Amino acid sequence: MTACDGGVSGAPMPQAQRDSFAIGLSEAEKDDLEKMIGEFRRQGSPDPAAAEREPLQDQLDRINRKLADLTEMFLRIDRRLEPLVEVIRLSHQKSDLLNRRLDAVIDALKKGRLL
Repeated sequence: MTACDGGVSGAPMPQAQRDSFAIGLSEAEKDDLEKMIGEFRRQGSPDPAAAEREPLQDQLDRINRKLADLTEMFLRIDRRLEPLVEVIRLSHQKSDLLNRRLDAVIDALKKGRLL
């Protein structure tokens, strides 16, 4: 018995629950991350007085730039993963359907019925 068949309880899972995969960022999360990137970039390049700032402030600026770059990279990866997740979901759905068909054929053969 598999998780798709209902697991231990034996009750089949609803189709919507079996087919739903919650992977990726929501549109609101994507918008928030893109706003953060914009804010980091609007801060612009360091001003001439940057040489007088404390080393800690320079380190914070570098961290902010790196965070903006990593956030942008994360969003790019997330956009590319969406089609892959859909292919995996459809593949799982197809294999589940084929398994049910094979189980029906095996049951029919065990009972001696002709298809």
